[in-house]
Amino acid sequence: MRFLYNIFFCVFAVFYVPVMAVKGKFHSGFSQKFARLPSEISDFKKPLWIHAVSVGEALVAARICEILKKEIPGLPVVISTTTPTGNEMIRKASKNVDGVFYYPVDLSWVVKRALDQIDPSAYVMVETELWPNMIEQASARGIPVILANGRISDRSFGRYKKIGYITKKIFGCFSAVCAQTQRDAEKMKALGCGEEKTRVTGNIKFDTSFSPAHDAEVERIGCIFTEGKKVIVAGSTHFPEESGIIDEFVKMRSSLSGGVKLIIAPRHIERKDAIRIYVEKAGLKCCFFSDFSGAGTTGSERADVMIVDTIGHLKDIYSLATVVFIGGSLVKKGGQNPIEAARWGKAVVFGTHMTNFREVADSFIESGAAVMAENLVCLGSVMKELLLDEEKRLALERKVKAVIEKNSGAVYKTVEVIKHCLAGEKKCTVEGTNCY
Repeated sequence: MRFLYNIFFCVFAVFYVPVMAVKGKFHSGFSQKFARLPSEISDFKKPLWIHAVSVGEALVAARICEILKKEIPGLPVVISTTTPTGNEMIRKASKNVDGVFYYPVDLSWVVKRALDQIDPSAYVMVETELWPNMIEQASARGIPVILANGRISDRSFGRYKKIGYITKKIFGCFSAVCAQTQRDAEKMKALGCGEEKTRVTGNIKFDTSFSPAHDAEVERIGCIFTEGKKVIVAGSTHFPEESGIIDEFVKMRSSLSGGVKLIIAPRHIERKDAIRIYVEKAGLKCCFFSDFSGAGTTGSERADVMIVDTIGHLKDIYSLATVVFIGGSLVKKGGQNPIEAARWGKAVVFGTHMTNFREVADSFIESGAAVMAENLVCLGSVMKELLLDEEKRLALERKVKAVIEKNSGAVYKTVEVIKHCLAGEKKCTVEGTNCY
């Protein structure tokens, strides 16, 4: 099975590498993906290895590292990421991390080389990125394999069930699984993770909410662009959400005294020019977030709509909002995590398609801490009402903060699990060394 998996991975790479080249995905440090790791990584003795895919997971990893360093002084911690934005975020967000590198591709010989160099005391994954070779080889070496902040969307669960024999072997290799919700825990048990290894620890992203790190650049741009006006931030949007939001924005502007501005952060920034064209056709002035880099703004501060054309700033751009719309929720994309906006205590609105974050969305709705819009017209009406009715908006913001506070503490529960594994209290119970 491993042989076939490696062959498939190689064939996939042959076709995908040219695509990466065309899209400009190659970057400094790319060779690290083939276990050519920075020399300092192998200098640490038995470091804890945490893997985080991108920005959101990187923040979780940084928080885990921060608490672990306090609990176990002297424990070296290294963090790998898949994306450059995640890599940069770790370097900026945490001074506690001893080493940062790019995650090795999941080929047997590459994984072996990476494990030989790092020789971790434990391997921690953030939010369920399952790489069979890494999980199997780490487990076979007696390295505790831990899933932190684990979640499985309904779509992923359905896919995993179709290859149940493989996923059962993979999940059987885990030493411990820390699930965000009871629903996530039940899914993982159904996929092969043992009852004794699975526990519900909550969502660590709630634990970053009361200590947001303000981005100085975002604060500066906010002062220039918003000029004290009310602001709608539409984050991680997909087509045709942008055009609908722009249409509704045009309708509501005339009835809002003092003015209002719109910030759109498309999920895929390569669509920025198509969105700009639509903005201008609607008779609005448009600018890009990058227009504010440096000293000159070339009149961009007078624009009605800003399009975010950079990666990694959205989490802080939410701080500029009066009202936030969570994109990917009025189309069948599963939505995005509303906690990133809620951590700033903002009034949050999303659509009905929040399947990727169903439990989080439900907790907000049930607590009256967010509003669900059934369509774009409804979204426009809800946003207008929240912009006009300050009392209602402030009530929503208070409830948002209450939900965040109620759900905090997951990071401490997760760190306790990791500490038990480091102490040898949890071990893989799969017979033999081949977990799939």
